[in-house]
Amino acid sequence: MAQRIGPRIERLLDYREYPILFVDDEPENTRIFELTFRREYQVRVARSGDEALQILHEHPAAVVLSDHRMDGMSGVELLAKVREVDPKTVRILVTAYGDATTLGDAINNGWIYRYLPKPWTPDEMRLTIRNAIEHYALDREREQLLYELDILNRTSKLLNRELELVPLLDLLLGTLTSELGYDGASVFLFDTPGERLQLVRTAPRDSHLAAQPAEFDVPVAAAPEFCGRLRAGRVQFLRMSELLSLEAPLRRVATEIAAEEILFVPLVGHDGVMGALAVDNRRGGEALGASDYTLLDGIASQAVIAIENARLVDDLRHSREQVRRADRLGTLGTLAAGLAHEINNPLVSIRTFLSLAPAKRGEADAEFWGEYHELALKEVDRIHGLVKTMGRLGRAGEEGAQPAACDVAEIVTDAVTLLSPEAGQGRVAVRTECAGDVPKIVAVRDQIHQVVLNLVLNAIHATARPVAAPSESGVIGTVWVAVRSAPLESAPGVCIEVKDEGEGIRSEDLERIFDPFFTTKGPDQGSGLGLMICHRIVSDHGGRIEVESLEGRGATFRVWVPTGS
Repeated sequence: MAQRIGPRIERLLDYREYPILFVDDEPENTRIFELTFRREYQVRVARSGDEALQILHEHPAAVVLSDHRMDGMSGVELLAKVREVDPKTVRILVTAYGDATTLGDAINNGWIYRYLPKPWTPDEMRLTIRNAIEHYALDREREQLLYELDILNRTSKLLNRELELVPLLDLLLGTLTSELGYDGASVFLFDTPGERLQLVRTAPRDSHLAAQPAEFDVPVAAAPEFCGRLRAGRVQFLRMSELLSLEAPLRRVATEIAAEEILFVPLVGHDGVMGALAVDNRRGGEALGASDYTLLDGIASQAVIAIENARLVDDLRHSREQVRRADRLGTLGTLAAGLAHEINNPLVSIRTFLSLAPAKRGEADAEFWGEYHELALKEVDRIHGLVKTMGRLGRAGEEGAQPAACDVAEIVTDAVTLLSPEAGQGRVAVRTECAGDVPKIVAVRDQIHQVVLNLVLNAIHATARPVAAPSESGVIGTVWVAVRSAPLESAPGVCIEVKDEGEGIRSEDLERIFDPFFTTKGPDQGSGLGLMICHRIVSDHGGRIEVESLEGRGATFRVWVPTGS
């Protein structure tokens, strides 16, 4: 881990952290000094100015004390050169009272911090050294605080210029690892239901942690103590020495990072704790402490503002996209209604002709009038179904369909039962979870049923994998379907959540997923109308449908429908 800035505040009075160099050309004086103070301070001695400068280049010192009258280079000359090597070093001249003129020039020119008259006593020297170390440490602390303030200001400006969440988090982690010298850094955020603390982004990017982030999510139910303290806004340390006492998900995180310490600082937003910022010393660097927390707390505050801004921008973009999508759907509905009117009449004639053709022709061509006739009928039925679907999109809803009280849990159960053969064939387990306090909704039952069927079927197809051998068996993936009471725009409502373990949806496809005829399936596997129809049905019921996905981590569709009561 790179060396960080300045002294550690909590160890400011550990005087042995600050080396002292004592220079005198008389061996007896250097020996006395060394014997007197070596137990209290980190002492080095030199017997000439040249030797002192050589030592300083190899071992920087916080304080240099030099006798003035020495053979060769004088003490004043030496301390002037020491200032050139490191102007922060506290320089003290040890001199007799007879050197008053030289002493005045040295002080006025800034070559020395102060002087100590000869002969000195141990108590006088001890007090002088302590004052010098405290002066050095406070000066470095001031320098550190100014640097940290500059870091915070620059980080704040950079973060608030970035409005995309992923680049924003990469910028944040780059600041922590590159500028502040932490060996590793990560951002954890609670998911929308608040059930998992997800590893969203981490640095360095070449680690297993970055390649498989879902493996290191922390389920709240499996780590209640850690998540509870985090939600209370408390800073937490994970230490390798306490590995066995950690909750299971945290043991997995700590073992993978393999750091002596991991520091978690809460990200506290307007609506509570949204997650945590974590740093570590995985390369065995300096122990983490209060100064790290102070710095990270300031950075976390700036990060929260930036993350909330990015989410607001994303919400605004989503709202604008919904308006654009509604406009596209309206245009498509007008087109579909006209198209259905123009095509349905010819289709009736074509289907009637093909149905009567075998009885009206005397040729005994079994292949043409049997197999080809059946194929033609299937293709006509397929076109007819497509036109029927498109025609429905141009109207407000099915003719004669009247909203009524519906039990969403019952609808989900029916849909899952219908799709169980499809799930079994794909070796996918479908798990349902319906809360006990879910109210009924006022809706067209068949339409809501169609939405659930479509979403669950898509999830099964996304999770299923090709069978490599006929002998393979067993479940290879899971689809979760949950129903819970959830407000919609502050009104009572129900949320239906469908989550799969597929490959996820590419970020560039997320905004197009509900567009007409857009599909990620093969040309023979889907028309690209299913999700658009779901969106239209949900919108017709005054609800909202959203998708959340990261590549490699599956997709989650959430449908909110008002109760209508």
